Amino acid sequence: MSRFLHRPMFRRGGSTGEGITSGLRRGYALGSTGSQRDYLEEKQESITPSGSDFNLGAYISEPPELPKSSAGADFWLNLGTNILAQPGGKPILQTLGTAGKEPLARYQQQRSQEDLLKYKHGQGERQFQLEIYKALSDKDKIALQEKIDYLMDEFGLTPQEALNRALPEFRKPRDPGEQKLLDSEYEREKRDDEISKIQSGLSKENEYITEQQAAVIHKFYAQAKDQGWRYEADTPYIDFESIKEEWRGAGKKQEDWLSPEGNIAISPDQQQTYEPGLYYVDSFTGDVYQVGPGSTELIKIKLDEIKIN
Repeated sequence: MSRFLHRPMFRRGGSTGEGITSGLRRGYALGSTGSQRDYLEEKQESITPSGSDFNLGAYISEPPELPKSSAGADFWLNLGTNILAQPGGKPILQTLGTAGKEPLARYQQQRSQEDLLKYKHGQGERQFQLEIYKALSDKDKIALQEKIDYLMDEFGLTPQEALNRALPEFRKPRDPGEQKLLDSEYEREKRDDEISKIQSGLSKENEYITEQQAAVIHKFYAQAKDQGWRYEADTPYIDFESIKEEWRGAGKKQEDWLSPEGNIAISPDQQQTYEPGLYYVDSFTGDVYQVGPGSTELIKIKLDEIKIN
């Protein structure tokens, strides 16, 4: 890389206070324009300890860094497995290529979703820290800046690591309402993460699970845990359309295989895919079924009558 690209103005996150950019204004992290903007800049400089190279106010006002893109690496990985899967290669390589395509695609999808969730969490955390920082007195802001400088210099921590360690010492106890809001946000993020993993984990090369279906299955998992239901880990949902098509091909009407109670007679070709005693969910409706003896029937569970522990 050319040497000039290493100058401070080209560094990611670098300031505009050095070299040929020394006369330029800083970014608009502090907001506002004109005289009010100048006042805020002077105010920020007044609470930055002399000799400090790290501007806490500017740093905490900026959004977290975006996750690094893996699109290039993913392309070459996909290309490699597709080449191996092409006819004409050695049998062992064809086998490896064919076997690796679906797991690799699922792995890439899951990593991408996890990175997005981490970034969203980082955004929320940074905004929360900014609100704490704004509420501090100028004296406490200087003390916090000095503590962060110390942690970075003595222990080699990154700015974010030092901020995470130092900030709790300077914030006031959370208001009960604020804590309740944070708890609910955490639970929502945790639920979204679990749904994302269900979606990527159950989606197959020829069968895609939507986010809505994954949410239904997530609820089913919670019900199964509460009730002690056993279910099939790889495919915990019924394939209603396949059953319907097979009965239609056999010349059967819907009333011949779907009872008034909602029980479903499993078509002969589908019976081997359902294990007696296990529970399955309709990922579109949320209805839950238990497989009857001989895998000949899906018995609908009356969810409104089950006891919630």
